[in-house]
Amino acid sequence: MKLKEIGNKRPGLNEKIAAVICGILLLIVLLITSTQALCYWIPGWWRNEYTKYNTPQYVTGEMSMDDAVYITEQMLEYCIGRIDTLDDTEATIDGVTAPFFTDREKLHLADCRNIFLAAVRFRLIAILVIVGLMLAIFFSIRKRLDATGSSDAEKSEFARVLAAGYLKALAALLIFTVFIIIVGMNDFTFLFTKFHHVFFDNDLWILDPRHDNLVNVMQESVFADAAITIGSIWGCAAIILAAVSALILRKRPSITN
Repeated sequence: MKLKEIGNKRPGLNEKIAAVICGILLLIVLLITSTQALCYWIPGWWRNEYTKYNTPQYVTGEMSMDDAVYITEQMLEYCIGRIDTLDDTEATIDGVTAPFFTDREKLHLADCRNIFLAAVRFRLIAILVIVGLMLAIFFSIRKRLDATGSSDAEKSEFARVLAAGYLKALAALLIFTVFIIIVGMNDFTFLFTKFHHVFFDNDLWILDPRHDNLVNVMQESVFADAAITIGSIWGCAAIILAAVSALILRKRPSITN
């Protein structure tokens, strides 16, 4: 039996909405994973950034590159929950080895840790929701096409519904992403400030470079490069999935043809 002979039952609105939600959640999962990749999976990224901007020169006092990288690695280990405290994280500044982080910095990083761990938990929940929605879409398609008895038709329609939903989700998020990029290129400080206002309910992120060396190490330029790198990783993954989705829609015939 040819696919074109199985009827004119088009995808229901519930299937289309579920597929778009799958696409949006998948893109968010990719964004969280891209952030984790930048922070933990790219060897030497932080050292290269600090070398690029000669970061130690901005620290109040003389500090080595190795110490700058070390305190960053400890901070990231703390934020992902691999270590429980930053109290023992020391650096040598002006020849004196002492705890690096001030009390205010540690309070701010505790907030960062909560956000990062919440994002990781959200990613897991999102994956479970995606799986659940995919199952719902599949069984909805099976019910819709049960008269055909064709597993090939079900698989083809399932792939098409998911591909179309992903492309719609990507189009919507790309509009938002382009807006963010334009704002960031025009005034990254504004974007950086708004980001903190959205994700933090206090002003602990406002640090004094005279006393809080964290802000001297994690400069705005480093954050800007991090945002570009994360966006590039996310963009590459999103484009690959878009290409696959477009290929599916092009190669697999619709049941309504």
